[in-house]
Amino acid sequence: MFASWEEFDFYTAFQAGGYLKPLPKRKPDRAGGRYLVNVVSAFDIETSRIDLPIEDGYKQNSHSFMYIWQFQIDDTTIIGRTWEDFFAMCTRIRDALTKYKEYIKSPTMPVLVCFCHNLAYEWQFLRGIYTFNNEDVFFRDQRKPIWCRMYDCIEIRCSYMQTNMSLAHLTKQMGVEEKLSGDIFDYGKMRYPWTELTDYEKEYCVRDVRSLVQAMKLRMMKDGDTLQTLPLTSTGYVRRDCKEAIKPLYYDIRDMKPDYKQYRLLRDAFRGGNTHANRKHVGKILDNVASYDMTSCYPAQQLTKKFPMKRFKWLDNNLDLERVMKFIGLGYAVVARYRFEGLKIKERIPIPYLSLARTRSADFIGGIDNGRILYAGICECALTEIDLEIVVKQYTFDNVQVLSAMVAQKDYLPEEYRKVIQKYYELKTTLKGTTDPEEAYTYAKSKEKLNAVFGMSVQDPLHAKILYDDGDYTVQDLNKIGTPEEIEKALSGAAFPYQWGVYVCCYARKSLEEAIDLIGFDRMVYCDTDSVKMIGTVDLSGINKKREQLAKRQGAVAVDRKGVAHYMGVFEYEGTYDQFITQGAKRYAYVIGGKMGVTVSGVSKKINPETGIPIAAEELKDLKNFKDGMIWHESAGSLSVYNDDDNFYYPVDADRGVMITPNIAILPNTYQMGFSKDYTALLQDVELYGEYVDRRK
Repeated sequence: MFASWEEFDFYTAFQAGGYLKPLPKRKPDRAGGRYLVNVVSAFDIETSRIDLPIEDGYKQNSHSFMYIWQFQIDDTTIIGRTWEDFFAMCTRIRDALTKYKEYIKSPTMPVLVCFCHNLAYEWQFLRGIYTFNNEDVFFRDQRKPIWCRMYDCIEIRCSYMQTNMSLAHLTKQMGVEEKLSGDIFDYGKMRYPWTELTDYEKEYCVRDVRSLVQAMKLRMMKDGDTLQTLPLTSTGYVRRDCKEAIKPLYYDIRDMKPDYKQYRLLRDAFRGGNTHANRKHVGKILDNVASYDMTSCYPAQQLTKKFPMKRFKWLDNNLDLERVMKFIGLGYAVVARYRFEGLKIKERIPIPYLSLARTRSADFIGGIDNGRILYAGICECALTEIDLEIVVKQYTFDNVQVLSAMVAQKDYLPEEYRKVIQKYYELKTTLKGTTDPEEAYTYAKSKEKLNAVFGMSVQDPLHAKILYDDGDYTVQDLNKIGTPEEIEKALSGAAFPYQWGVYVCCYARKSLEEAIDLIGFDRMVYCDTDSVKMIGTVDLSGINKKREQLAKRQGAVAVDRKGVAHYMGVFEYEGTYDQFITQGAKRYAYVIGGKMGVTVSGVSKKINPETGIPIAAEELKDLKNFKDGMIWHESAGSLSVYNDDDNFYYPVDADRGVMITPNIAILPNTYQMGFSKDYTALLQDVELYGEYVDRRK
């Protein structure tokens, strides 16, 4: 149903929807702390781009403006063509809420929640025409608001952050009207606020908000949420489940959280997944490359491994490697900062472990393998006992000093916490392949939650706070400017002990390392967090047998509807590439059954709808072209140009024009694959000598 903003009766709509009371113990200026009208709405804009003559010293001169906005309130769609109309509608909403406030006797102005998919885009336009202050917006990162509030009563929330899905994926998963394909909608066509739109163009615009309201309503219903209880981000669901599960352990959990000094060492020791290519095979087209993936890698570590479960204590006296190894031998978690001298990779190590970015190193001329250390005269780094084991196995060194170290007793994560993960895995396993719509949603949501547990556990408790005043962003980094009281409050207020996240990553890297060692230097080709790729196949049954036994003991197993048991953490064969080539981390291409695929960070995997072939593969044409200097155009995605200072009138003809205010111009992009000088030199050495050569001699 369509309506004009002038005629729509917002007050009657609010009365019909009713209201939701604030959540207990929530402050009025925080999410959940105000009365909400029980009405779901959505907002979206469409824009056109103008390309002006490029001025001297500039690479581009492109700007965007809004030509239509869409607002959905329950089953009613309202559209407008100018910002003046939009603000007039917002004023009517505010007036209706003011009247409704008196009707329900609310002490504060009620709030209308309005969803916007990828609010970061609309925000850039809104901030240039409406004055926001710091209390009106809450950011995840600079330029990326989770929500913003207008007129103190219209709260626009980012539904992309809430779902972590594209609108097309979200609407498809929820079984509502699906987002129309952007492949048919010509984004390059110039449209102005007065341009007459075709029926398809109108439907394309309004479908976005109509389907978004439908999807968010259904999402809340299926999860038993209201607008008050709905998490602001996708990880909020998991955080809520886990916090509720371990609530009886509040004091135990509180006591094991690190203080600031301990946090700093843990933060330095933190590192993500192990993604790298074996220098021996980089740039070569290889035949018969098999791929194996670990099932539910991160949850497997959380269920089957022991973590620091007591508060860390510092080792103050007689710090040396021997003393550290004694504590490790006794089963303690040991996080320490080491200083290695004369560090050098041993022969035939396919994937060097130490990352230059996570160390303080010097004198490594000729000793860097695409960001990994082969040689360093001095290397200072923070390592857990798990990391140390791998480093000692891979490297030799002339001397090592233990600069600082702390220890803690280890045990399995709380049973209540692990049961939440087990439940997610069981639902994901038992409901896979279902055709029932309700079960399909539960399957997708359980899979979503299972993957989100890791993200929740590694969240930095001292993440930077983004302040916004008078159009300027200020990054408030507690690590640099926070008072001791503010820092301690943030650390103690973290949902879970930070060391749990640090150790999940360590265990995942060690689990991957076991397969890398078994495959060996000559056959190991590429790894990425939970997968390995190698020439030919390898027998991983020995590793899998041990992991199956461990999974059985710790409940990291689920049975599907066919009665087949699925064990967490085991390697599963994913298939074999007929041909495969890699040029380093997050850069590879392959051919399977005559069909080419490309995986490059920064290059889209979008399929050409006319041919059914990835656009990147069409541009590559042949694996021989996958090399230094290769440039992608069509598949390189888009480039977002932020025009923060725009404020000018653009005349379209003698009678009409548009006002250009702060905006984002979306431009075609290109991506060129290249190597650093160090990496190029290393690959040349490998080509000549077959292995790393110490060129300092």
